[in-house]
Amino acid sequence: MYAAASDAGVCRITYDVTAEAFETDMLNCFEADVAFVPDDDLLSSVEDQVTRYFASELKVFDLPLDFLRGTPFYRQVWRAQQAIPYGECRSYKWVAERSRRPRAARAVGQANRNNDISLLVPCHRVIASGGRLGGYGGQPDIKAFLLDHEGADYIR
Repeated sequence: MYAAASDAGVCRITYDVTAEAFETDMLNCFEADVAFVPDDDLLSSVEDQVTRYFASELKVFDLPLDFLRGTPFYRQVWRAQQAIPYGECRSYKWVAERSRRPRAARAVGQANRNNDISLLVPCHRVIASGGRLGGYGGQPDIKAFLLDHEGADYIR
């Protein structure tokens, strides 16, 4: 797992990639004028909190976040998702309603696909209204793993 931070907070988390792939991803995803500040304290906190999350010792992340990419709607979606408690799920429709666009459930899915800070912004807790997983960037097994880790209830 790799993380990046700007001077305002964590702006990217990714996993299952090499260091070279992460660097390429960063160059492709963000504007050339975005400055990433080496903050060993912040990145150490990310590592510590993610480690404690996977050890079932942490349920709420306490890290500053920086949404560098995304429309104002996407940012509303990501903020709404931060309110979903550990071990619980909400529907795409629920998130759309909390984002003041009640008919935009599909757009919530697009916002999730563009979430650069997954895990910290828990898009894995958003499922279809009928209780099924829905998408997860083509990796439903990771979504299921995270929900199982949290003990969430969904249709397998």
